[in-house]
Amino acid sequence: MKRLLIISFDLIREGESEKSLAISSLVGFLKADDRYGKDFVVNHISINMYTIKNSFNLHKHLKNIDYNIYDYIALSAYIWNEYLINPLMASIKTTFGFSGDFILGGYQISYSQNPQKEYPLCTYFISGYAEQSLLDIISNNTTNFYLDSKIDFKNIPSPYLTGELQIVKNQEMVRLETKRGCPYRCTFCAHRDLNTNRVHKGSLDKVFQELEFFKKKEVKKINIIDPIFNAGTDYLLVMEKLIDIRFSGLVSVQARFETIKGDRGRKFLDLCSKLNMNLEFGLQTASEQESNLINRKNNPEVIKQVMSKLKQRNIPFEISLIYGLPSQTLKSFKESIDFAYTNGCKKVTAFPLMLLKGTELYDQKSTFLFKEKIIGDFNIPIVVESDSFSESEWKQMEHIANQLAENVRV
Repeated sequence: MKRLLIISFDLIREGESEKSLAISSLVGFLKADDRYGKDFVVNHISINMYTIKNSFNLHKHLKNIDYNIYDYIALSAYIWNEYLINPLMASIKTTFGFSGDFILGGYQISYSQNPQKEYPLCTYFISGYAEQSLLDIISNNTTNFYLDSKIDFKNIPSPYLTGELQIVKNQEMVRLETKRGCPYRCTFCAHRDLNTNRVHKGSLDKVFQELEFFKKKEVKKINIIDPIFNAGTDYLLVMEKLIDIRFSGLVSVQARFETIKGDRGRKFLDLCSKLNMNLEFGLQTASEQESNLINRKNNPEVIKQVMSKLKQRNIPFEISLIYGLPSQTLKSFKESIDFAYTNGCKKVTAFPLMLLKGTELYDQKSTFLFKEKIIGDFNIPIVVESDSFSESEWKQMEHIANQLAENVRV
């Protein structure tokens, strides 16, 4: 029997489930296979990145594991734990004596140009969504070392309904996905499927059952993690289901201004008015020039009209911006903030630009003379200088963003 240990690096805040939705979905899929318990078994350890400050601290979390019983160890590789991956694999092999195979998946692997060179201790690399690829590896169904196995997302069982992801009565918040991927092609973003640019729909019946389960558990907030919730058509059915079951908790979604138009847009606003909804808009910038350079192509006049409708209906919404964008200046960053406040947004946040593997902007570093620095607890490279702003100007933008995070209007 093959034994797999999954070590995930998650961002779990207080009041949330101790396991992530993504890993719970993955483990639930593996356990649903008929061969589970006979041909292979899976264990999982979640490392909350908010509790990890350095590799020594991480070592304390993992030192009591018997690695010799496992044939495979799978690690999730993302920008927030990139700096830990190679040292951790080396430590597990040399310090703890692991003799099996490492498996790596996540954005850092999916969009790596040469994963074998970047992660020399790893044997298997998974690109894209990992459910089927991981199953193929541990069930000896592949001879490949770089996998991108396709999957029917409607066949992935709900981690909530199977009990893989436990929630308690009156839980503060749960995450829910109704689809994966994004139909848009913003050059800074890796949320979409960069290989196929497809949106993958799940089972609506499963989503409806999950909503009824959350209602029964009296969950206080549902955070729908679809990159763009109001894309496609099914989102209206999800909202109607929330109304039908009389869900009174907060429902938070990522939305896009431009899709709130026509009959479907009016219906979306009508349904929002009947629910306890909070809309989060990733505007990124109010500058047409800047938005065109990142293929976001914002139309300020259209956005203003939608914001006016939201304000008239008293539908809560917030806007997030990015600082460090191509051609951006300190002045234009301030203008984007003023645009949001002036048109009725009461909560504005801003985040620094990160150049993610696989994105067009990652490959345009030299075009815009981007300069990066390692900043923060997770050793993430952040753009701090370009051909349109200096590092000192970036620091002023960072100061403004910190004020926004503290709900100080600037």
